[in-house]
Parts: sequence; C-alpha cells; structure tokens
Amino acid sequence: MSGEMNFAELFEDGINLQGLFEIVNPENNLVLADDMMLSDAKGTIIRVSESYERNFGFAHGSIVGRSAFELEADGTFSPCITAEVIRQKKKITATQTINHIHKNVMTVGIPLFDSVGELKFAVCFNTVSMEQINVIQRNYRHLQDSLQHYSEEIAELRARATSTSLVVQSASMQRLYTLMQNTANTKANILITGETGVGKSAVAKAIHAMSNRADGPFIEVNCAVLHENLIESELFGYEKGAFTGASSAGKIGKIELANKGTLFLDEIGELPAHIQSKLLQLIQEKTIERLSGTKRIELDFRLLVATNRNLEEAVQKGLFRSDLFYRLNVIRIHIPPLRQRREDILPMAHQFLARFSKEYSKELTLSPRLQAFLEQYEWPGNVRQLENFMERLVITVQDPVADLVHLPVEYIGERAIPNQGGTLAERMDAYEGQIIRDAYRRCGTTVAVAKELGISQATAARKIAKYTK
Repeated sequence: MSGEMNFAELFEDGINLQGLFEIVNPENNLVLADDMMLSDAKGTIIRVSESYERNFGFAHGSIVGRSAFELEADGTFSPCITAEVIRQKKKITATQTINHIHKNVMTVGIPLFDSVGELKFAVCFNTVSMEQINVIQRNYRHLQDSLQHYSEEIAELRARATSTSLVVQSASMQRLYTLMQNTANTKANILITGETGVGKSAVAKAIHAMSNRADGPFIEVNCAVLHENLIESELFGYEKGAFTGASSAGKIGKIELANKGTLFLDEIGELPAHIQSKLLQLIQEKTIERLSGTKRIELDFRLLVATNRNLEEAVQKGLFRSDLFYRLNVIRIHIPPLRQRREDILPMAHQFLARFSKEYSKELTLSPRLQAFLEQYEWPGNVRQLENFMERLVITVQDPVADLVHLPVEYIGERAIPNQGGTLAERMDAYEGQIIRDAYRRCGTTVAVAKELGISQATAARKIAKYTK
C-alpha cells in the first residue's frame, strides 16, 4: 500500500525493534505505519511515509536528508519530538506543533538501540491531531453526562415504581438496611416485626426491589382486613361454582398471582387457625389447590410476612401454630419505632413535605421550632402518623412557614408541649426554652446551636443566656 516501508531494508542485524513493534505494530509484520518519520542517531531524517508528507504539508522528499535539530531551530516543529528522543534517549509522548500549517498533533517518539545499547535510530509517529482529541474528549464528556442523566433517571423511576421511600439516617436503620441487602436474594422466609405504622410494608417492598425477583409481581395482602369467610378464597382462589356468589369463571388467588415474584402477608398474626394450617402446607410444598379444584398448582414465590403482634406470646397461648411460626421466623427484621430513631424523623418529614407540597401545588417550609418539636415528639403512630401530620400541615397552613402555632389541637397536650398553664405566648415561650436547652446540651456551643436551629449566632447566644440562667 502507499506509504508502507519494509524495516528489514533499513536496519542492520542486532538492532532491537521489539519496543517499536509492540507499540506500533503488534503483529510484527515489519510495515511502517502511516504518518511516521525515521532518523538516524544524529538526527538526519532517513525516511518519511508519503502520508506524513501529504498530511503535514511537506513536498515529496523535501525533509529527507535534513536534520531534526535544524527543523526544530527554524520553527518547523515545536518541539521536535525526534530531537527530544535523541537528546533524552527514551520514549516520549507529547503534543508537537507543525507551525507552517498551524496544526497540533499527538506524537510518539521511540529510540531504537543496537545489541550493545547504542542509539541507532529514532522513529516518530503521529497518532491523532489535537482537534481530534478535543472532539473525542467532548464526545466522552457528553457520553458521561448522558450516562449520569440516564442513571439518575433510572434510579428515580425505580424509586417511584417500588415506592419504598426508606430513610436510613439512624444507626439502627442502617443496620436494618444492611440486613435487607444481605438477605434480599435468598429464598429464606422473612418475618418483619414492629409497632403499627413503622413501615413494614415499605421494608417489604424494598426487599423485593433489591432482590432478583424485582421484575416479578409484588403481591401484598393485609390479613386483618379480609373477612374470615372469604380469606381462603382470596388467598388460594377458586374454581367456578365453588360457593354461592362465586364468579362463574372462577378466580385466581393472591398467592398464585405472586408466582415468580414476592408474596407479602401483612398482619400474619390475624390468620385464623385453618388458614394457618394451609399456609404451612403451602410453605412446605410450594403448591396450592384452588377451592373446589382438583389440580395441584406448583408455584415459585418469595414469602415475606409482617406483624405488630408478639407471635411468641401468641404461640404460648395457642393462638398461632408453633410449627408455622418457626417456618416464618427464618430471618427476623425488627423495625424500631420512630421514638427510638429520632435521626430519621426530620429527613422523613421533609420527604413527606416535598411529596405533599407537589401534590397540592403548595410551597411550605418548617420553622426551626417546629422541626425541633417533630424530633422530640413521641409519634405513637410512627411513620404513618408523621405522614398524615405532614399532609395535614400542607393542606391547612396558609403561611409560607409552618410553626408551632399551626399545630393541630391534639398535638398541644401533655406529650407535646410542657408547662400547659398560662397563655399561648407563655406556653410557646416555655417550649422555646426547652428547645434551646436541649440544643445547647447536645451541641455545646452557640455556633453549633445556631447552625442546628437555623438562627444567627447572636440570637442563639441571647436565647441560651435567657433560658439557661
């Protein structure tokens, strides 16, 4: 092909070409690549490829026989990589400017030594122009930006789809989240426990989303709301004519709908005894039979259950089968109440605030005093109560900032605000004093108190002096 040169014609025996071949020509076929220039140890240019002359504006044969040092001195090359290779006797990769055409190219220069280590030749080849490098860099940055954008979009869509909304600021929730991650892809049954409203359903959804069944269905059944006479048909399904009022086409049960996915039975402690027996059989055999059916249906699903009851106590009282309990209690995930993980309260409150503000087209922020109240309140209804509280605030508060004066009346009680005697102003002052003292006890400095409560240092110092006398 045009511009090719056979190195075998140029080099004496004993010259080490291995370094050049590995970089320029991995297949070692002794062909000079495009845009290359060869000089001897003194810098005299011996050969150049035709593409080199063509691409960089040299007349044919015009630089063969010239010295690389002269071409550097007269400004043809700045710098001349060939001259640098000869001076330093090592491989050099740098940008070389070809001034008469005002072009910058990335150039690689390689020294070639004989068998006794003497420099014999220098070869330079140009990879890509700086313009090409700039285009590549721009395209790479664009690709990175696109990947970041799509990654964020996918994460957002996945978060919306699973609706887990878990907040894991506290140490206890971080430990819980790690346990969820470690067990998500196992087949083991999981028993989720905790008080009413702590977020057992959200944890179950998050486990499903983390698992290798995430693309399958997530079927949730609240056992407490199903009528005792209908719970079996709802769970296991039925064939046509199974009972009076049944659909003439029959019905697929919730358990069957969970095939290839996750079945989540909430309030498992409310299951009647005869359903407990059937559930135990289901766990052991992973097959079901619809009501009035004769065919066994094989299923593949992951079982998660939850309860706010003490199942061990229910077992002792004979209200829950011990063999079923042990089948369900393979992995226990206990969700602590909000009062035991106060670090999660404000992040969760702001999460609910953002959602309801968008839903109701409102803009609302929380005052430092109200935020302090939210952190200190006991939240007997846990996450569900906090969620309802934030929705109520967004709906009812007409001011841009929600404060203690906007608290619903049931929150202004013994559990919420101390020193109930006196006027509203006196009670608000007493509660502000409690907030300041608590913050100062935790933070220790006026600067830290000011940062935590969102006030100036001067205001923090004044209030600390007022309430800590």
